[in-house]
Amino acid sequence: MNIFCADIGTTSLKTAVINQKGEVLFSERKVFFDAQNKKESSFSDDKTFISSEWEKAFLTAVKDYKINCTEKSQDINAICISGNGPSLVSENGRTLLWNEKEESKKTAENKEKKDDPESRQKEKIHWEEKKSPSLYIPRLKLFKKKYEKDFKESSYIFSGPEYLVWRLTGKAATVLPEKGFLPAYWTEEELKKEGFSCQEIKKLPGFVKLGHIAGSLTAKAAEKLGLSKETKVIFGGPDFVMALIGTATVEEGKICDRSGSSEGINLCSKKPVFAEGIRTLPSVIPGLWNLSVIIEKSGSLLDSFKADIEKLSGKTFTYDELISYAYSDKNSQGYFTLKEIDGNVKEAVFTLKKIAGENNLPVDDFMTVTGGQAKNDLYLRRKALDIKTELCVLENPDAELTGDAATAFTSLGLFPDLVSAAKNLAKIKKRYGLNESFAPEMKIYSIPQKLSAIIFDIDSTLYTSEAYAIEQVDVQIRCIAQKRGISASEARNLISEYRRNWKNEHQGKKISLGNTLLHFGVSIEESIEMREKLLEPGNFLSTDYKLIKALTELSKKYRMICVTNNPILPARKTLDALGVSDFFPEIIGLDTCKKSKPAREPFELAAKKLGKDYQEILSVGDRFDMDLSLPLEMGMGAILVGGVQDVWKLPELLDQYQKNKAPMPSGGNQEP
Repeated sequence: MNIFCADIGTTSLKTAVINQKGEVLFSERKVFFDAQNKKESSFSDDKTFISSEWEKAFLTAVKDYKINCTEKSQDINAICISGNGPSLVSENGRTLLWNEKEESKKTAENKEKKDDPESRQKEKIHWEEKKSPSLYIPRLKLFKKKYEKDFKESSYIFSGPEYLVWRLTGKAATVLPEKGFLPAYWTEEELKKEGFSCQEIKKLPGFVKLGHIAGSLTAKAAEKLGLSKETKVIFGGPDFVMALIGTATVEEGKICDRSGSSEGINLCSKKPVFAEGIRTLPSVIPGLWNLSVIIEKSGSLLDSFKADIEKLSGKTFTYDELISYAYSDKNSQGYFTLKEIDGNVKEAVFTLKKIAGENNLPVDDFMTVTGGQAKNDLYLRRKALDIKTELCVLENPDAELTGDAATAFTSLGLFPDLVSAAKNLAKIKKRYGLNESFAPEMKIYSIPQKLSAIIFDIDSTLYTSEAYAIEQVDVQIRCIAQKRGISASEARNLISEYRRNWKNEHQGKKISLGNTLLHFGVSIEESIEMREKLLEPGNFLSTDYKLIKALTELSKKYRMICVTNNPILPARKTLDALGVSDFFPEIIGLDTCKKSKPAREPFELAAKKLGKDYQEILSVGDRFDMDLSLPLEMGMGAILVGGVQDVWKLPELLDQYQKNKAPMPSGGNQEP
């Protein structure tokens, strides 16, 4: 059997056709027409409201599937619909979205100032912010106040998914996922306390269980969709409930990351735990509970960076392009944004595991990710390392839809229960572990036949510390931002965008920070002063005994010197912190020649101080453009390292070269 699954979001409808094996035969996302701004849709025949977009998107998705479906075995046997809540809809389609708030006069006056992703995120309604545990009663009160005529004239007030089910079948009902969820919905007594009359209370359709079969399509709906009148329509539940089913987070110890505009780390528990920062709700599985930590601003942080960089560059970025952009420059605001998001997730996972440990609750070693993040391979590889947790992605990254399929198949009797259905359908497609490295591999371009001296870069060559590598650049950016009277994020965006454009205009070559700052009116002298004053490597680095051992061996055979784009003072502090200062009596720094690598002067001076011809010198560094490209042109040897771990290997590698008395593999002079 094949289930057509649909999940109503705030701005789009996600759909998929899933079979009993958990295979996704079709998936499509339909963006609503300006749903975020609540404008009437130009697509709607009767000019009603956002709900008409749900219907249009649903109809289009079904037709799109049917165009691609040519085999009888791929026919749609049933439909299951879930969605965000509590968005409310009257019979005529008038819609109050779940995150729509009453606009005060002051809010209306300042709307333009506040219309940004971060402000919109703050406007969202969350369970923990409410005085009452009910999600629906405050929404109903607002609907009645804002749309009094629609409320009065409607026989029913629906939640979003139930409205679409009613349109397809004529069956009016409200899904209660499990009886423990009742406080989040309503009771007649509570409604009366809030001023609703008996007649008004009757407008709310009665409760049915998750997976209740509403019935078959009406003749009109079947004709519009081009489906059989026998096609069953099934009530799905709220999207977060369906996501927990779709990730199989329905057994004790299972943990998942539900990512979207906000992010929630969810743990399935055998008992409720009430603690600060933990949201405890019943599980859809009787006897189990869902413990979660909500990270409200994951999506808004990324949206804010997206808006800023698009405005600055004049280009539109997809989210995949945005992630690539952020990771291309560790000092970009995008990189800082992703690190902040990951830091929040790491803290949330730690909090749940700590609570679980204190209460003798099991927690899986891996976490399943669903939502937009689950579709970006690069981000998940990085995220797994950042949060120190193995991540898993399922065959269908939109777990709400898998949850719809599991619910439908269970209701149709093809699985004995939801747990069995979830375990069978939520199939892991890929795992992201903790053993990946993003440092470049060591690459030998050439080694001189008569090697007698080595030029070492310092930063990210003689040490591996991402924190210090980032901070020594960012501390300067923050200083410049303060002097210019702009935010640090603005400064990061300006500088990273300039460096990105420079790279594109110069055949992929990179520009140093010093030369970048020249463009922004910061002289080399000012740059030197900032670095001498602000850089404190001792706060990040410590004695490296493996490096000491390697340099001890190298110093027996070769003369050595450092060439760095930092001034001599912070460079010397770095060598002191590592415990290797004695190996480098001389340093060529930014203040020596007043020029940054890859300028020729620092390398020429290094060769002069070493007293060696270029053909006898090997340059070692972590950046091809800065440390190796020019030395290769000058006739030196060159080795690209991915960090200090490669420098540790140099004595053995060079000994091997000496024994072989033959040229080592050469990579030419092109960046890998």
